[in-house]
Amino acid sequence: MITLLHLADLHIGVENYGRIDPTSGLHTRLIDVLDRLDEAIDLGIARNVDAVLIAGDIYKNRTPNPTHQREFARRLQRLRAEGIPVVIITGNHDVAPTTGRAHSVEVFNTLALDGVTVIDRPSAQPVTTRSGTFQLITLPWVMRHVLMTREETRDLSLLEIDQVMLNRIAEFLARSVAGLDPQLPTVLMAHATIDGATTGAERQLLLGKDLLLNRSVVALPGVDYVAMGHIHRHQHLGEQPPIVYPGSLERIDFGEEGEDKGCVIVELARGATRWAFHRLAARAFHTIDVDVRHVNDAAAVIETAISRVALAGSVVRLQIRATANQRAVLRAVDLRRRLEAADASYVGDITIAVDHAPRAHIGSDDSIDGITPRQALQRYLQGVKHDAGEVMVLLEVAEQTCFAAPDERE
Repeated sequence: MITLLHLADLHIGVENYGRIDPTSGLHTRLIDVLDRLDEAIDLGIARNVDAVLIAGDIYKNRTPNPTHQREFARRLQRLRAEGIPVVIITGNHDVAPTTGRAHSVEVFNTLALDGVTVIDRPSAQPVTTRSGTFQLITLPWVMRHVLMTREETRDLSLLEIDQVMLNRIAEFLARSVAGLDPQLPTVLMAHATIDGATTGAERQLLLGKDLLLNRSVVALPGVDYVAMGHIHRHQHLGEQPPIVYPGSLERIDFGEEGEDKGCVIVELARGATRWAFHRLAARAFHTIDVDVRHVNDAAAVIETAISRVALAGSVVRLQIRATANQRAVLRAVDLRRRLEAADASYVGDITIAVDHAPRAHIGSDDSIDGITPRQALQRYLQGVKHDAGEVMVLLEVAEQTCFAAPDERE
C-alpha cells in the first residue's frame, strides 16, 4: 500500500479580512494559510506518507511576490528533508499569463530540485516512492494553445473550441489508461471542474474560462483514485474510483463560512483504495444576521445575537435589518467596538439595512382644490399610518408653529 497526502488550492497570498502582523511582518491571513499548510504537512509526516500530491493553485495569482515564493519553498524543503517526493500540477492561478512567460511554480523545475516535480501539461508517468511505484496521469489546467493550434481555432466558435478541447482531453485520458501497467495502482490528478461538483468562492477567483468535464471522462477503468483540485468545497463525486476534491486549506471569504477545510490521506492500492478527509483548524468566519424591525429594544436584541456566537479568533460581519428610527440611533462604531471586545480576529462589514416605507402622498383621486395647508398635512400624517393620537399631537404642534399668525406664535 502507498500512502499519499492530497492537497489543492493553497492560494498562498490571499490577504483579505486581516492585517499586518507586527511581529513577523506578514499578513495575518497569509499566516493562516501557512499554518494550515504546516498542519497538513505535520499530518502527512505523522502518517508516514510516501508522496504529496498538490492539485494546482499554489498561489493567489500568476505573479506571486518573493515572500510568498519563499514561504512555499520552505514547506517543500521540509517535505524533502523527510524524503517525501512532491508532485505539483499547475492550476488556473499558476499558469503563465502569456505564451513564453514562466508560470508561477516553474522555478522549481528550473532548479531541478530532487524529489519535486512540477507538471504543466497533460502527461502520464510512474512515481517511485519508498513503498513502491504508482502510475500518475496528470491533467493540469488546460489552456487552448496547449491542445490546439491557432490555425485549428481560426474558424470555430468558442462553443466549438470548447467541445474540441473536451474531446481531446477525453482522448488523452483514454489513451493514457490504455497504456497502464495493470499491476500498478494509478492516480489521475486534475485541476478542473467535474459536472455535478458544488462550486463556491472559487467562481469569483476564476482566472480563465472553466471547462466542465463529465464524470465519466475521469472515472476510467484502471484508475484507482482521482485527485482533483480547483473547487474549494471538499466533496467526493464517486467511489469507483473515488473522485475527491480536498477543498482549499483556508476559508477565502464568507461564501465558505460553513465549509470544513482540510486535506485528504489516501491509502492507494490496486482496486482497493481507501481515503479519508482530515479537517484542519481553519479560521472561523461568522455572519451575525439580526432583524430588529419589530422589537422595542434593538440594542438588547443585537447584544443577545452577538453573545450567542463564539467570536474569539474569528472573522465576523454583522448584518442588521432595522427601521429608519432605529437606524438613527444605532452606531456602527459602537457595534464594531463590541465585536472587537469579543476578541474577534477581524471585524468585516457592519451593515444596517433599512426598509424604507413608501412615501405617503395625496392620491391622484384626491382633489386638493380648496383644501387648507392644515388639511393637506392631516392627510399626509394619516397616510404614514400614525395613530390618531399622534396625528392630533403633531397637528397641534403645527398649529402653533406653522399655521398660527405671527403674533400668535410663542
